[in-house]
Amino acid sequence: MISPIVFNKIISKLENLFDYYKILKEIQKVNRKSFVNDYHFYSLAERYLQLCIEIMLDISKMIINDQDLKKPEDNQNVFSVLKDEKVISKKMYNQLLGVANFRNILVHDYEKIDREIVYNNLQKNIEQFVQFRKEIAKYLNKKC
Repeated sequence: MISPIVFNKIISKLENLFDYYKILKEIQKVNRKSFVNDYHFYSLAERYLQLCIEIMLDISKMIINDQDLKKPEDNQNVFSVLKDEKVISKKMYNQLLGVANFRNILVHDYEKIDREIVYNNLQKNIEQFVQFRKEIAKYLNKKC
């Protein structure tokens, strides 16, 4: 069973995740040339991609701690623990491979971020936020 405090925190984070996803969907409509040449677009995309990834990591760590699951060595292993404990599906886990790496680039290597890579992530990978949200909600329903 998930503690009520953790449950409420996760629900709040899931709501924020969806709000940020909707913002990313709007930015996704911008064409490549405009995106890479206008700091308004790429800066917003970078920030909201980072926030979404941070939320997924936070939620994952909350579940790991609350359920007393195996402690991951680093952010790379957080999703692996969830997969092994059947919190998320193997398919979801495979989609999240590299997410922690991309987050590290956004946070630590911000001076040399390739805008094309950000654009490609925006175009190809944001649906994983919705799928993650669904899988976590399903898990919470089972644990409450």
